Amino acid sequence: MTDQRLRELFGELAETLPEGSSSAGELWRLGTRRRARRRLTAAAAVATVAAVVVAGIVMTPEPVERGVAVHPGGTPVPMTPSAPPADVAPPPAGEAALPALATALPERWAGVPVMPSVAGPVLALAAYGDGRIYAMKAGGRVRLDVKLDEAVDATGSPSPALVPNSLAPDGTMAAFPQRDEVVVVDLVIGQARRYRVPGFNQAVLWRGDRLLVEQQAANYLLDLATGAAVRQPFKGFASAAGYGDLRIVSPGQGRRTLIRQGDRELRLDVRGITGQGRMPVRGPGDHGWQRDGLVARSAPAHDDRRGRADVVVVAESATGRVVRTLLLPWGDPPGARCGKAGCAVRGWYGHDTVIVESGDRLLGWNIGSGALSRLTQVPEEVTAYSLRSG
Repeated sequence: MTDQRLRELFGELAETLPEGSSSAGELWRLGTRRRARRRLTAAAAVATVAAVVVAGIVMTPEPVERGVAVHPGGTPVPMTPSAPPADVAPPPAGEAALPALATALPERWAGVPVMPSVAGPVLALAAYGDGRIYAMKAGGRVRLDVKLDEAVDATGSPSPALVPNSLAPDGTMAAFPQRDEVVVVDLVIGQARRYRVPGFNQAVLWRGDRLLVEQQAANYLLDLATGAAVRQPFKGFASAAGYGDLRIVSPGQGRRTLIRQGDRELRLDVRGITGQGRMPVRGPGDHGWQRDGLVARSAPAHDDRRGRADVVVVAESATGRVVRTLLLPWGDPPGARCGKAGCAVRGWYGHDTVIVESGDRLLGWNIGSGALSRLTQVPEEVTAYSLRSG
């Protein structure tokens, strides 16, 4: 800046001074006051910024990883997951006092009349003491006109042709395992077809328009359209009923229980719930049942109740997280409730009720509320049955 310009600026400032004042002195005092105001303004601005920063630190919580608690000392420690709700069934003698759940199934199967034909959907299949298999409907039972042999296992022991998963989920088809073949009946038109599946076939599970055929020594996936039976890389009876390819396996004593879906494997942690934290298969009819992303299955109860109770476990199929459990004390003979296959799961009623076999009675267990109810009474003359799950 030139000297001439400085003189011009000084003159402009002098014109603003009060008349009669000293130009140099007043200008010095004016400059001092302006510098002081600038310092105060700058200090206030810094204080405001600091307050905002401090407020941001106080009000913004430190991110916390889900499932981890921050210890007062600052060291993250894993949180203990809350235990799932655990329900307990009344003793067998107390089941009669449970409320009845209104369903299309007859309350008692003993008095269902035999009819030549009945309209309406098939609700269940039942094998009676006369050796016949009947389609159970709301208005009566209709005999199936199909020739079946009594199935046997590899040791020659008898195995029923009607198994818990014989009836398709929509009630229009039925499948019966036989030695070296599977018989599939269209219940709408009454037509039967026989499919070649080699071996001692003992169980079937519906997989849409295909069937998973189970044996102790091998499993086959049967395509009902083409008749092709493809051997699977697993065997035995660990698969769960439902459309998904899901198996619950306990490889051995002391090893963890797993849910396997195709190539995917995840842990099903039932330690403290089932005996030795395992879910062993107790026979060809001891399957889990899938519904809406959940799977339900029974097992011997934890070691402190070993030989005296069963437990039904409901878990998420995708995560293995246990959602709810139901303990079923066996009771004392002759009124004990669980047979050789335990208190097996026999399907779902609706989206929230698991059907559990308790002696000669079927119970409904609501997994939302934990409430138990009576579904139906299955008499001794019914030797096997299969329910339409849904």
